[in-house]
Amino acid sequence: MAVVHGAGLDDMCSSGEAEFAYTTGVTEGNEITLQKALNIIHKNEHAYVALLFYSSWCPFSGPFRPSFSMLSSIFPSVPHFAIEESAVRPSILSKYGVHGFPTLILLNSTMRMRYQGSRTLDSLISFYGEFTGIKPLAHGVSFDKTGCSGYDENHESYQESCPFPWARSPENLFQQETYLALATIFVILRLLHFAFPTIRRCTRLAWRRYTINVSLSSLWEHPVVYFKQVIQLFNSLKEPCKRSNLQEGAKNAKAWASKSLATVSFGDASSSRDASVSCAH
Repeated sequence: MAVVHGAGLDDMCSSGEAEFAYTTGVTEGNEITLQKALNIIHKNEHAYVALLFYSSWCPFSGPFRPSFSMLSSIFPSVPHFAIEESAVRPSILSKYGVHGFPTLILLNSTMRMRYQGSRTLDSLISFYGEFTGIKPLAHGVSFDKTGCSGYDENHESYQESCPFPWARSPENLFQQETYLALATIFVILRLLHFAFPTIRRCTRLAWRRYTINVSLSSLWEHPVVYFKQVIQLFNSLKEPCKRSNLQEGAKNAKAWASKSLATVSFGDASSSRDASVSCAH
């Protein structure tokens, strides 16, 4: 597998006229066209065949197409075929080792070589010349210097290969993988159906804990006030008890005083009576 390092990704695009002139050497196809390309190799009609696997949803595929069209003009002896991702089965892509887009492959009767270098036209021409040994035709002004831009400057810092399982937009997913999308939606709904009772139970428990915490926090907001109220209530209960004790004490003192006076008076009377008896004797 050859890796060609270029000078970096230059800005590329194609005006309407240039794109019309350059696309004449590229054959758009599908699995049948791919099989025809293989037959060309097996029958030795051509020594090499160039295959470009691209995708309409990948932002890097569009700007690479003008370069591929230009290569078909620079190397007219090499048939060029462009295969769109949706036109072939995933197993075909896996067979050719296509794990990202765009992917350029050169085939001959004995081997295939996948390009992994810079996407500038000069780097691509060097790759063709190194692998095929074919000299390029004079192509005048380098396509990299035409000033046409299909890339934004910010794209240089992005990953140059789009992994096709994840980069699909929802529209393309529904169009190309309708059954997969419906099955995924069904599974998600079933999971939500089974998880809903648990979610509801957890929600209720969380709400109960929240209300308890709120009530406890409100209880501790004014503890001094509640404590004073308790003391006042206790004092109010104590006051009647004190009054009743005082009243009972006063009554007891009064009774004790009356008993003492009665005893004293009774003693005086008995002593006077004894004195009178002694005098009579």
